Amino acid sequence: MPARRSLIAAFAALSMPWVARAQAPRRARIGFLSASSTEDPAAPVFLRRYLAALGWREGDTLTIEDRYSMGDTTATPRLAAELVALRPEVIVVTGGSETRAVTALTRDIPVVFLQVVDPVGLGFVQTLARPGGNLTGAAAAGQLLFGKRIELLRELLAPTPVRRVAMLANPGNPITARGAGEFTRQAAQLGVEPHTIPVSRRADIAGAVAAAAGVDAVLVQHDFVLFPARREVAVLLNAARRPAIFENRFSPLVGGLCSYGADLRDNFRQGAIYVDRILRGAKPTDLPVVLPSRVEFVVNVTTAAALGLTVAPGLLARVDEVIE
Repeated sequence: MPARRSLIAAFAALSMPWVARAQAPRRARIGFLSASSTEDPAAPVFLRRYLAALGWREGDTLTIEDRYSMGDTTATPRLAAELVALRPEVIVVTGGSETRAVTALTRDIPVVFLQVVDPVGLGFVQTLARPGGNLTGAAAAGQLLFGKRIELLRELLAPTPVRRVAMLANPGNPITARGAGEFTRQAAQLGVEPHTIPVSRRADIAGAVAAAAGVDAVLVQHDFVLFPARREVAVLLNAARRPAIFENRFSPLVGGLCSYGADLRDNFRQGAIYVDRILRGAKPTDLPVVLPSRVEFVVNVTTAAALGLTVAPGLLARVDEVIE
């Protein structure tokens, strides 16, 4: 898989200068706010790893104040207020709800977001090239890829037709309304009947999967409710024999059928780079918002076999990572 090898080589090349550069000259303190759960360590683990490679080692040169709303959006403003009151040098946030909560409270503490879909459209930055204000970070591209995900499901399920597709989505996510509209539009262009099934709380997941009984395939939103529960979502969908595609590789790793989207590890790496630059004197307005440069298609072939699916050789040749 040449593309995969090229990514690994490029990633290694990017990592080498980090080790060689000077160690952080002082001790710093940053905040980290996620609407996700402490059960889901992906973002903080990778962020800490990349910051350490840049010389910012927790307990030595860096203190990180963590806050998690555990999927409860009503708690996010309170947690944001706690972090702002601590006056850290930078606040790192994951998605849109966290970004909105922090920016409502401060215009002077630099904020780095890790995965916000359409930060211009949501009003967080003025432009991607010149964010303005105290925000910058790495964008996500989830709602732009619905059509491609449906096409991949069609190929994966062939010769079984895909006529009706559901999307599990959280109506409390600030991007969901726009994403649902884009999903409907792109599905209609492909001649597929779209259905959006709301999942506001973790307790809604089983009912949402049951509500998808009449569709041929399912798209699962990357969201602060659904993502921490990705193993549960995968188990329920597989048990219901509903083929599903997720937005990133972390779901196939725990049993989901497949995913198509940006590799979020690169978002966390870029976030760490921007935190490092701000701690060393850069201003957020001078750091352009970074867009995903590469998307990847990941398939769990063990799950595919359990669902009675055979990944065609032509499709398998386009898979960036196979999970067995």
